[in-house]
Order: sequence, then C-alpha cells, then structure tokens
Amino acid sequence: RTKAAADYAAAGKNFPGGLNGFLRQLALIEREKRADYAAILAPQELEDLEMRETMAGQTVHRLLGETAASDEQRRAVFRLQLAFEDRFALTFDLKPGALLERESVRREANESIRTKLGDALFLEWLRGDGADFTAMAELAARQGLPVESRVELWRVKNDFHLARLKINSAGATPTVQFRAAHAALVQQTELRLIGILGAGTVQLERTGVFAWLGKP
Repeated sequence: RTKAAADYAAAGKNFPGGLNGFLRQLALIEREKRADYAAILAPQELEDLEMRETMAGQTVHRLLGETAASDEQRRAVFRLQLAFEDRFALTFDLKPGALLERESVRREANESIRTKLGDALFLEWLRGDGADFTAMAELAARQGLPVESRVELWRVKNDFHLARLKINSAGATPTVQFRAAHAALVQQTELRLIGILGAGTVQLERTGVFAWLGKP
C-alpha cells in the first residue's frame, strides 16, 4: 500500500488509470491481504479481525456499539456493510449511471440491515446517513410519530435521490423534459411527505428540513 501510494504521488496525473486506477490497485491489495489472512486464520478469527480493522467494522462499532444490538445482529450488519464497501468503497466514478448503481445497491443493503435490526435499532444505524435524515427524524419525534414513520421518511428521501439519479442518467434529455420530470418528482415526493407529516408541517419546513427537495 505504501509503495502504491508513493507511486501515485510521484506520477500524479500520469499514473496509469488516474485516481480510479490507483483505487483499483488498493482494492486488489486489500483482497490479497484478506486472502493471506484467510489462509492462516479460522473464519471466526478472520471476521473478528476485520470487525476491528476495516472501515465497515468501525462503522458498526460507532453506530451500534452503545445500542442493545446483539453480537449476532452486529455481525450480520457488518457482513452486509463489508460486502457493499468491498464493491464500492475504493471507487471514484461520478458519472450518473455509476452513482445510480452505487446508490441502488446501498439502498438494498440498508433494507437488508433494517430486516436484521428491526426499525428501532435501524434508526440508530441511520444516524450515519447524514444531517438530512437526522433533521427529519427529530422532526418526526417532536410530532410523536412512531419509529416506522421515521424509517418511511428515510425511504422517501432515498426514493427521491434514486429517482433524480435516474433522470440525470437518462442521457441527452431535452431541457424541457428534464425540468418537467424533476418537477413531477418533487411534487410526488411532497405528497408522500404530506401523507406522513401533514401539509402544514411540510410547508413550514419546505426550505428547512426538506431543503434537499430543492427550491419550491
């Protein structure tokens, strides 16, 4: 890893494949390291090591370490998160199609994590989903809404993000059609939010908690 980093620093823009090439090289090195460990460690020992040393393991510890999640649940979540990170953590592709694939797989992984944890613990996991979700969850809590409603708010925002990526990855869509598709998506999303929180709350927070929708 040190040599690869030094080669990349020395070559700069001339490094074969650029940043993506460097990240792919790091991913291959990581797989080699795991294969070497697997040759000498029992499966349980290897998982214990990876739960301590990988980013996925550290994420599980940070978000679930102080919760009532069982060891079995934490390991199940770790395996799902590690599989996602093995595929996407060392990539840097900002093309709309690549972003759509990444976010679609992330959504599937998180839905599987919800199944393993249940809604209450899943809300703890979603603390790592960013400030937008935290603000929505706090708003729902102030209104006394159940945990299921807070999870549904997460789904609404994720569906919006995925649909927007699909629109962006549609290719050379005429500007008028692009704007119409986006406006329809915003309207549909607002209706879903109103169904959970009520029209008054959504209108009041349209430029606050729900600023991720874009300008009204």
